[in-house]
Amino acid sequence: YLIRFHEYARVNVPDAWKGDRNPVKYEPIEKLGINLSSLKWEPMPEPTTPPAPPVLSDADTSPLTMMEAKKGLALTFGVSPEAIEIIIRG
Repeated sequence: YLIRFHEYARVNVPDAWKGDRNPVKYEPIEKLGINLSSLKWEPMPEPTTPPAPPVLSDADTSPLTMMEAKKGLALTFGVSPEAIEIIIRG
């Protein structure tokens, strides 16, 4: 499923998020003390399509060391290289 929004409003409700792992909370709007008619609604910016990654051929690809692979994956996923585990099955 794809959920798209056409407009949004910035809302500041102190302590609405108690630090749970996922900052999504379903509450009646009245319980949060938000008056929808008083919000400043703004149109969502149009989505931008990121450029497609280049397609590499075998001639463009050189072998990686395990540490090079872990460093690249760590950058991609925003973790430290020590958090990356690589399993090779042959």
